[in-house]
Amino acid sequence: MTTSTVTPEIVAFAQGVRAALADLPAEEVDDLTDGLEADLAEAYAEDLQRELPDPGAYATELRAAAGLPMRTKVKTGVLAGLAQSWADTRADVGVAIRRNPALASVVEFLGELRPAWWIVRAWLAAWLVAWFFGNERGFGLAGSWWLVFVAFAVVSVQWGRGRWQGAGVPALIAIGNVVAVVAFLPVMAAADDPRSSAGDFDRGFQSGVDATVNDPPADGLTFRGHPVANIFAYDASGKPLRDVQLFTPDGKPLEPYASQSDDVPCAANECSTVWQSRQLETGQPVFNVFPLGTVAAEWDDQAQQTVPKPGATAVVPKAPYLKVPGVLAPKKVANSNE
Repeated sequence: MTTSTVTPEIVAFAQGVRAALADLPAEEVDDLTDGLEADLAEAYAEDLQRELPDPGAYATELRAAAGLPMRTKVKTGVLAGLAQSWADTRADVGVAIRRNPALASVVEFLGELRPAWWIVRAWLAAWLVAWFFGNERGFGLAGSWWLVFVAFAVVSVQWGRGRWQGAGVPALIAIGNVVAVVAFLPVMAAADDPRSSAGDFDRGFQSGVDATVNDPPADGLTFRGHPVANIFAYDASGKPLRDVQLFTPDGKPLEPYASQSDDVPCAANECSTVWQSRQLETGQPVFNVFPLGTVAAEWDDQAQQTVPKPGATAVVPKAPYLKVPGVLAPKKVANSNE
């Protein structure tokens, strides 16, 4: 027993026949075209050069054989017209392909891959919808979007098998196939692009975590998670100190602002005042001399940044306390033998 392959041309021809019978009840159309693809595949299996008849003429013969009235002229909708045009085009292309044995073999091979294409176009549709809502994940989908893909896959496979095809569906399939073919390469490129899509959220989040764990903290001082803009020191008797230089245990200046930066740190909204650095005897400006002072500032169009106003005098903020409790001298540790 031989198995005949239903070629794309035969499928297009059958769709054209059903479109020509669309004015009849669905039950009658099913009765007239039941097994049409299989019968044609068997009839044309031995002669690839044989041309398929016109779908409309074939439908007319079916009507006459069944004793059904001829189709009355009705206004054709846009989708129905597109479906008929698509069917006619595919039929014409099919005739040209069958006349070329090499092309006929290629088409036959591609026909075997149609089930894979049904799944691919479902994935394309789901990916594009997810992309519209910002929920694609590279080549994959996020969370419940896989359920959308499964639903699209079921519909795509059923349409590919010739099922669930009401009025206008063939045209919708034709348009969908064209869109899928055109969008295939751009979608593949976008899915593979590490800079694009919401799918990069995971990578971006992980990069942020890695940076937090592995990278050194940014310049500046913080206290319990809040930035420290200034420091006020007091001596052992509780009196405020001025011009105190502070350093870290490894000898680095303890600066709330980067002294090597060209940017001047703002001390007020809209940078009406800025923090004033102090200059060492070496000529180096530093921000580790406390308490820091502020100075009036203005925008410099030439430098394109905020700078201290010429002639402005630095003002040192008042200490939070005039005096704090003094520090007692360390107690002598008692000898354990005493």
